[in-house]
This record gives sequence, C-alpha cells and structure tokens, in this order.
Amino acid sequence: MRWQTIRLISIYAALSAITNFPSGFTNSSVNTAVEKLHKFIATSLRQPGVPDDENTIALFQSATLNCWFVAQIFGAIMTPMISDGYGRKFGYIVCVTTTIFATFVQYFSICFYMPWGLILGRSLTALVSPLGDACLLLYVQETSPLEIRGMSSFLCEIGYGTMCVLGMVLGMKSVLGESLSRLLLLSLIPLFCSLCFIVRIPETPKFLMIMRNDREKALKSLEFFQGESSDNAYIMSEYQAEKMTDKLSQDSTFVDLLSKWHLRQAMRLALATLSLTLSFYPILQSSTYFLLESGVSVDMAQICSTMAQVVLTLSSICGASIIDRFSRRKLLITFGILSNVLLVAFSFFSHLSATVVSPYSWPKYACLASLLAYCISFGMVLGPLSWFVAPELVSQRHRCTIFSACFAIHNLLIALTDFATIPLFRIFGSMCFVFLFVVPSFFCLCYIYLFMPETLGKSTLDIIHEMIDRGLHGSEHHLVNLDTPTLQIRPRMFSSNSDGHLRIY
Repeated sequence: MRWQTIRLISIYAALSAITNFPSGFTNSSVNTAVEKLHKFIATSLRQPGVPDDENTIALFQSATLNCWFVAQIFGAIMTPMISDGYGRKFGYIVCVTTTIFATFVQYFSICFYMPWGLILGRSLTALVSPLGDACLLLYVQETSPLEIRGMSSFLCEIGYGTMCVLGMVLGMKSVLGESLSRLLLLSLIPLFCSLCFIVRIPETPKFLMIMRNDREKALKSLEFFQGESSDNAYIMSEYQAEKMTDKLSQDSTFVDLLSKWHLRQAMRLALATLSLTLSFYPILQSSTYFLLESGVSVDMAQICSTMAQVVLTLSSICGASIIDRFSRRKLLITFGILSNVLLVAFSFFSHLSATVVSPYSWPKYACLASLLAYCISFGMVLGPLSWFVAPELVSQRHRCTIFSACFAIHNLLIALTDFATIPLFRIFGSMCFVFLFVVPSFFCLCYIYLFMPETLGKSTLDIIHEMIDRGLHGSEHHLVNLDTPTLQIRPRMFSSNSDGHLRIY
C-alpha cells in the first residue's frame, strides 16, 4: 500500500472520528450513565413540600433521550442548503462549532439543574449531526480513488462503533459516570481538536471544480488528497465534463428526487437497503431488556449487550478489508439474507427460552449466540454499506440531497419501529421481530436483487447507466431527464432532444 493511500485513509479516519464523536459519544455515554441522568432530572424537578412525580420525571427522561431522532429529521432537511451552497468544509465547521456551543449549553444545564437546557443542547447537537454525516460521506466519495472507495466508506461505521464504545466506557460509574458535568466537559477537548483539524484540510476538488469553477484550487485539493499523479489530468477532465452538464441544470432540490426517474429509482434502492438495518436499532437500545425477558440473567444480559457493540466495531474493521474485493451487490444480498436468518434464529430461541420450561439452558445460550452473530453480520457489511449506497447511485449535484432525504426518512422509520418494538414485544414476545422486520426485509431484498446495479470499481456514470438498464429493461422508448454528461461516454445508447431530455434506446 502506497504511503499516499495510508495518509488518505488516516485523514478519513480522523474525519470519521470527528463526525461520529457527537452522536456516538453523546448517546452511548448517557445510556450507561442512565441512573445518574434519572437522578439529575429528579433533583432538578423536585420542589420543597411537593412529592416526587415519577410520571413527570419519566416524561423529561424520555424527551431527553428521544429528542435526538426528532431533531435529526429537521437537520437532514437543511443539510443540502449548507453543504451544497457553501461547501463540505464549511458544513463541517458549522457542525463542530454548533456542537461545541451545544456542549456548553448541556454543561451549564447540569451545573444549574435545568433539564430543559439539557434537552436543548442535545437537540442542537442532533440538528447538525446529519450535516456532519453528509459531509463525511461526500468527502470520502469525492476524494477517494475508485480502488479504495468502498474501504474508505466503511470508516464511517467503524468510527461510529468506536465512539459508541468510548462513550460506554467513559459513562461507566468507575470512570466518569458519577458526574454528568465532567462527562460532558471532557468532550470539549476532542471537539476543539476537531475544529483545528478541519480548518487545515482543503475543500473537496469536485466541489471546487463543479460548484466554484476554480480549477487551480481544485487541482491543489486533488493533489492534497491523492498526491501528484499523471492521472490527475484525466480526473480533472471528468470534473470538467460534469461541470459542463451542471451549467445546464439548476441546483438540486428535493422535488428533483420525485420528478426524475433515475433519482426516484436511486432513492427507492437506497431506502430498501436502509430498511434492512431497522432491526438493529431496537437491539442496540434495548437488547438487555430483550435478553432479560428471554430468561437470561442480569449480569449475562449486560455483558452480552456490551460485547455486541464491541463485536460490531471489530466486524466493521474486518468488513473494510473485503468490501473492495467482492461484488458489492452480492455482498449486500448475501449478508441481508444472513442477517434476517439470524434474526429469526434469535426470535425463535428467545421465544423457546422464555416459554418452554426445560432443565437445560441451551436455548438461552443459542439466543445469545444468535444475537452476537447478527451483530457480526450487520457490522461486517450491512450497516456500513447501507449508508453509501445513495451517494454512489447519483451524480455529484444530487448526492447531498438524496443522502439527506434518505437520512430523514430512515430516522422517521427508526423512531416508528423503535416505538412499536417494546409494546409488540410485550404482547407477542420475540416473534414480533419476524413480522415487524423480517417480512418487510424479504420484499426489500427482492427489489434489491432485481434492480440494484453493481458499484464496485465503476464510475458514477457507469453505475447510473446500469441502474437505468435494469430498471427500464424491455422498454423500447423512455424519457429520462439524466443530468450527467452521458453523451460524451455512451452516445450509441442515448440521443438528445430539443427539450433537454435524453431518449434511451
């Protein structure tokens, strides 16, 4: 591996840590320090001569934990306006500075016992979290060579898992879990370091060339990320071709995702892939509860839940080594099927352990093994791969828009399924996972099998062409408003009309 490749991966690793620290550390540290959080809210709301109201305390605690997903939906909507209008680097600076301000808000809220301030601070952090995620993916997609694009994109999931583990460790009572103020204040150190790092890196070469029309800075940025090479002239010519097409197009909007066929198809494929990951989030947040209801002891359930997060991170590291060696499409389908099979196994053994009286304890251990195997399958391919499907299926100008739209819809689905899982689990037991997650995943996998193009080692234009071929197979004439420089690549397949549309033959 060349030194320049190692340097580039190190930059991506640093950006991944910067992006995932607020979401991973903030949520996981509060999770392990949940008793301290409950005590803080109870103390803040307690009034002299008034008995404690557990319902009000539970309401504030629920709002503190769940305001994250609600704020992320609004953050995803505003993300394209910042990252596409002002740049990926500017978006990163906005994300980090807002997070620093929100951390101060949370810290002083703890010091002065103001639970509303804690909710406000978490909401501000969540509001810019989609912006950071989008900027990270765009930096990776727009600066990495094709041969390491998949491996580099896996760093997003590895960074999230690592930051979650860090937050869980620091949130333990024996570390910093006894003091929420110190726990929050500690996060300022990496945040200030993150801001200094972001200021020193350049904007992505694609944005500088296509959006800013600054060839000189774009070339310097390309040399910064990929080094000096004879291939840089060819890469710049590709940027130039895409820029010429963008001159004829308006700025990307959410309306484009609905009005243009290839963007609708890309969003459908991206959402189908993201839907395969929905089962992971209730397991991440409530695995201890599920295991306890399955008859597993308290200590074993807590150890298994912690190990699941560690296993997830390690499996993501292993997945990064295979993602650029095998077909992305086959990996997605294979591990999608495997994850659902393991989820069915977890549901079956959990139901068996909870309902069947047996002198043997093997169903409990089979339940634990199925859960850990599911986390391995999810972390190795399904979790990381699902996030960069959408940006790979569209051209430069639509990447941030489609990522933000899919991010918002995915967060809404997470909130709905998370809210429904616990009540359904209490009614139907662990078998609720089958009809809530496995059955919808079956239809999503069928759609992916029929229409998902291969993206390994292919340029964006080739990926879009294959997606169109699969989606419109068997049709003689279709009009597709394809805003990419297709005429320069495959003139035999497309002809232009006076209205600016491309007719596919």
